Amino acid sequence: MRLPIRDDHIAQGTTVLLLIALAFLTYSGTVAVWVSLVVVLACLTATWKMFVPVRIDLGPRGIIQNSFLGSRKTPWREIARFEPHEQGVILYLTQDDSPLAGFASIDLACRSLKPEVEAIVRFYMESRRLRTGSSIVKMADDISKSKSAAG
Repeated sequence: MRLPIRDDHIAQGTTVLLLIALAFLTYSGTVAVWVSLVVVLACLTATWKMFVPVRIDLGPRGIIQNSFLGSRKTPWREIARFEPHEQGVILYLTQDDSPLAGFASIDLACRSLKPEVEAIVRFYMESRRLRTGSSIVKMADDISKSKSAAG
């Protein structure tokens, strides 16, 4: 799964055009190349996640996000709530319902697999709510042990 901008070439082009426009407007307002360069670099720093390829694995132990920058694991117990949207599911790490809650979230956007992703998230969130998470992890460990013993 990828964040939407990595799969959407129109959004990528639009973002690049906006960054170029921002650099031009900053330069025309300040007539200083270094100021517009700082503004563009700040924008790129703020939006780096939109351009870095990330592989997301959903499993009984949680969500694992892998990229060339490293790996980040988020256990299911840290997910406060989730909301389906037209492109996938957003996992919120806080109960806060403010507009800033999106900064503490994981967006699982994959239009072609939306029903499957939503079903997986519902299953693990329901298992967590019913406090059966440890048995799911044990069952997954047993399955992987039996596969390795058979292979």
